[in-house]
Amino acid sequence: MRLQEQRPTTLRAAWLGTLFILMFAIAGVSSAAAATPLPRTGQTVGHHDDLRKVLSVVEHRTRDGNILEKMRKKLAVMDDRQLRLAASLCEQIARDDDSPGATVAFSIVTAIIVLS
Repeated sequence: MRLQEQRPTTLRAAWLGTLFILMFAIAGVSSAAAATPLPRTGQTVGHHDDLRKVLSVVEHRTRDGNILEKMRKKLAVMDDRQLRLAASLCEQIARDDDSPGATVAFSIVTAIIVLS
C-alpha cells in the first residue's frame, strides 16, 4: 500500500519537471526565432519528411477533424527549426506510443504547434 501512495507524488513531480523544462524550451525557441528569423522562401531537404512524421503522429493521436485541420495549417507555416524539434519528438512517440514519456512528448509537440 505504501508503494501506491508514492506513485502519485512521483507522477506529479515528473509532470512539474516536464512543465518547467517545457517553459524554458518555449522561451528559448521564441526568443531565438525573434532574434534570427528564418527566410520563408527556402525549405530544407528534410522539411517534407519532418512534416510527414509529425502529421502521422498527430493524426494517430487526435480524432477531432477540426483540430486536425487547424494543426495541419499551423504545421504548413511552421519554420524548419520548430518542425525538426517536433519531428524528433514524434520519432520518440512512434517508438513507444504507450509510455508516459510519449504522452509528455505529445504534449510538448502540441505546445510547439499551438505556439508557433
